[in-house]
Amino acid sequence: MADIFLKDLENNKQSGGHYAASIAAMRATAREIPGIMHLLAFKPKASDLLNQFTQEVMRGPSPLSPAFRELIATITSESNQCAFCRDSHGAAAALLFESEGRVKKGAGQKFLGAVLQGDADLTDAEWALLEFVVQVNLEAQDIEEKDIKKMRKVGWTDEALYDAITVCSLFNFYNRWVGASGVAWQMEESSLASGARIAQRGYLP
Repeated sequence: MADIFLKDLENNKQSGGHYAASIAAMRATAREIPGIMHLLAFKPKASDLLNQFTQEVMRGPSPLSPAFRELIATITSESNQCAFCRDSHGAAAALLFESEGRVKKGAGQKFLGAVLQGDADLTDAEWALLEFVVQVNLEAQDIEEKDIKKMRKVGWTDEALYDAITVCSLFNFYNRWVGASGVAWQMEESSLASGARIAQRGYLP
């Protein structure tokens, strides 16, 4: 079972709501419990709001497809060295790129690996946006209006830029939240299963 640093959360007998029930079910079947579930179960009211916000950011109306938003989450997490988020959301991105017809069925993980290596079949505008996301992630304080104009010049609207910035910012929160709490995967198949759930169901319990 995955452990976290905050043992009072992991051993909390007072938690309630959907996540507490899911944790109990996973314990009963000896499945790996994603450590983030302990964080989500601890304060259910806050988690409900976080889930709603994340669902809207990642699945709400946007010029950016759900697959591309998951890709931004993956790139951000990779840049922040958050393997837990990178692996889960990378798996979700791979499946969504398949379901959206961008890559052949069964080739999503290979496609994602190519993106991370800078050698995938993305448009010039998509590569430019991913480079902008890395800039947002690492050098947000240095972004100037000329950087925004550059993105507009390759075809991105202000709404698309807003959404890309928001996804990157949201996953900075998640990366720090799980990283500082000691959340990590122990088994690769667990991250793949998590990615499948995210791709199929989104972020609402």
